[in-house]
Amino acid sequence: MPRRLLDQIDAPDDLKGLSHDELTQVAQDVRDTIISVITERGGHLASNLGVVELTLALHRVFDSPNDSLVWDTTNQTYTHKLVTGRRDEFQNIRLEGGLSGFGEPSESPHDTLCAGHAGTGLSIALGIAEGAANRRTGSWTVAVVGDGAMTSGSSFEALNNIVHLNPEKFIVVLNDNGMSISENIGFLTNWRKRLITHPEFEAMIGRMRTLLRRMPKGDLAYELVRRFKTGLAGLIVPTMLWTEMGFQYLGPVDGHDFKQLEETLRQARNATRRVPLVHVVTHKGHGYEPAEDDPVKFHQPSSPLGEGPAAPTYSKVFAQTLARLMRDDESVTGISAAMLEGTGLVDVRREFPDRVFDVGIAEQHAVSMAAGMASNGLNPFVSIYSTFLQRAFDQVVHDICIQSLPVTLIADRAGIVGEDGKTHHGAFDLSYLRCLPNAVVAAPMDENELQHLIYTAYKHRGPFAIRIARGAATGAPLDADLKELPLGKGAVVREGGDVVIFGLGKAAGAAVEAAERLAEYGIECGVVNPIFVKPLDVDLIRDAAAAMRRIVTVEENVLAGGFGSAVLEALSEAGMEDVSVHRIGMPDSFIEHGTAADQRRGLELDAEGIARQVLSVFFPEAESQTSGADREVAARA
Repeated sequence: MPRRLLDQIDAPDDLKGLSHDELTQVAQDVRDTIISVITERGGHLASNLGVVELTLALHRVFDSPNDSLVWDTTNQTYTHKLVTGRRDEFQNIRLEGGLSGFGEPSESPHDTLCAGHAGTGLSIALGIAEGAANRRTGSWTVAVVGDGAMTSGSSFEALNNIVHLNPEKFIVVLNDNGMSISENIGFLTNWRKRLITHPEFEAMIGRMRTLLRRMPKGDLAYELVRRFKTGLAGLIVPTMLWTEMGFQYLGPVDGHDFKQLEETLRQARNATRRVPLVHVVTHKGHGYEPAEDDPVKFHQPSSPLGEGPAAPTYSKVFAQTLARLMRDDESVTGISAAMLEGTGLVDVRREFPDRVFDVGIAEQHAVSMAAGMASNGLNPFVSIYSTFLQRAFDQVVHDICIQSLPVTLIADRAGIVGEDGKTHHGAFDLSYLRCLPNAVVAAPMDENELQHLIYTAYKHRGPFAIRIARGAATGAPLDADLKELPLGKGAVVREGGDVVIFGLGKAAGAAVEAAERLAEYGIECGVVNPIFVKPLDVDLIRDAAAAMRRIVTVEENVLAGGFGSAVLEALSEAGMEDVSVHRIGMPDSFIEHGTAADQRRGLELDAEGIARQVLSVFFPEAESQTSGADREVAARA
C-alpha cells in the first residue's frame, strides 16, 4: 500500500513546503481518513469534509500555535487535529481515552479552546487578540465562524464589539456553507434569496443573456452571464452588509480552491484600518457524495456504538404527541433552535409548517419568543437539548417563570449523552430548573409516561419542564388515550421492606434491574418512580422513610442541587434527618467522552453499579458473604 502524504504531516510546518498538487493529495488523504473513521465511529462528518482545504490553507498562511486559530464551533476541527500531531490517535476519536470530538487544549497547544456550543468563538477570539496586543506578542488571531454559528445572537454581539475595538492582527473567516445542522435561517439567508429571485434581477439577467448570445462565441458568453448571476448574488449582498458594519470585506472565495484561499488570507494579513472579514464559500460534505446530497443527515451520523433502535426515541414520541395535540388545538406551537431533526420536530413541521418554528442557534430568543406567544394565548412547546437550554437560563427565569406563563420546555438529551462528552452532557438541568418559583419539573420513566406528561403540561397553565433522555425509549406500549397526571405524585413500581430506590427518569429502569439483583442477596428492595422533581411527592418520600429508614436516590444529573438534594431537603423539613439517604448521580466534575454505556458503568449509574452501592452502603455483610462464597467457588475450580 503506497505511503500517504498525510503520513508525512506531523505538524503544520510540514504543509508549507508542499506544492498545490501535493496539497490536493493531502486533502484527499484527510477526507479518506475522516470518512473511514467517522462512518464507523460516528461523529460530525459533513461539516468537517467542508473545511478540509480551508484548514490546510490556514495552517500554511499562519503559524499555529503562535498564531491562534479559533474555531466556532470546534466540531469542524477534524482536519486540524490530523495535521497537528494527532493523526495516529484519530482512529479512537470520541472513544473513552481517545481524542475529543471537539477542540481540546489538553490534547494539543494548537487547540485554543474547548467549545461545543456555537456562537462563542468570536467573543473568545476577541479576548485572545486583546491579550496578544497587551502582551505585545505580535501574533495573529483568526476566528473561523461557520456551520450555523452566525445565526447565534452572541455572534452579533461580538461582531459589534470587534468593530468598536478594531483590534490589530485579527481576522474573521466566515465559513459560509449555508447550513448549521438544519438549513440556516434568518435575514442573511433571506436577503440573498430575495435578490436572486427578484423579477427585475431575473429580467436583467435575461436581457444580458439575449444580448450576449448574439455575440461571437455565444456559449462562452452565456457561461459568463451564468457566473455573473452567481457572482452578483454572492458579492453585492455580503459586500454591502459587512462593509456597512465596519469590516474590510474580502471575498467571496471558493473554499475548495487552495490558490484563492491562500492569496486572500495573505491579503487579509496586509489589511489596514479595518478588521478584515474573509468570506469563504464551502460545500458541507464536500468530496463525499452521500454527505453532499444530504448534509443534514450526515451532519452527525449516529454512532454504531450507541444504543440500538429497539424502540422509538423519546424525541420521536414527544413529536408524535405534540402533533396529536396540534391537530386538536390550533393554539399549540412548537419551537426549536436549529435542532428540528434531533428533536423530532421536522416531521411535525411538514404537517404544520406555520406552527413549528426554527429560530436558528438562538436559544435565548427561542425561550423569549415562547413567552411572548404564551402571553398572547398560544400554547408553545420549546424543545432544546439540555446542554443548550442552559444558555437561556435568564430567559427561563425572567420571561417565563416570573410571569408564570404556560410555556413547556422539553429538555432533550438530558443526562448522559455519550461520545459528544463534557460539552454536551445534560448534567445540570434539574439543578437550574428546580430552583425556579412557579416551575413544574418532571422526568418520565418511559415513553408512555412521556406522552401523558406532555398532555399534563398542555393542560397546566404555568411553566412546565420535561427532561427526556437521549436515544431509544423502553419499548413500553402507548395508551390510546392521553390523560392528565396529578402534579407532584409519584408511583410505586416495586414493593420492598428493606430499602427503597427512587429512580428518576431513565434511572428508574436501572433501579428495577438493581432491585432484581438485590433480591438474589435476600434483600427486599422497593422502587419508586418519582415522576416529579418539583413539586415533590413529599408524602410518598416520608412514608418510605418511615417504613424502611433507608433511601437511595438515582438521577442522571449532578448531585449538587439535584433530585437527591430535594429529597434530603424534604426529609429535613419533616424532621427526619436520621433517615439514611444515599445519593447516586453525576459527580462534581465534567464527564469526558465515551460510549453512554461505558459512562454509566463508570459512574455506577447502571443496574450493577446501583446494586453494588446499595450493598456497600447498607448491607456490607451480605456483600462480604457473597464475595467469600465466590472466592471458595473459584478456589475449588
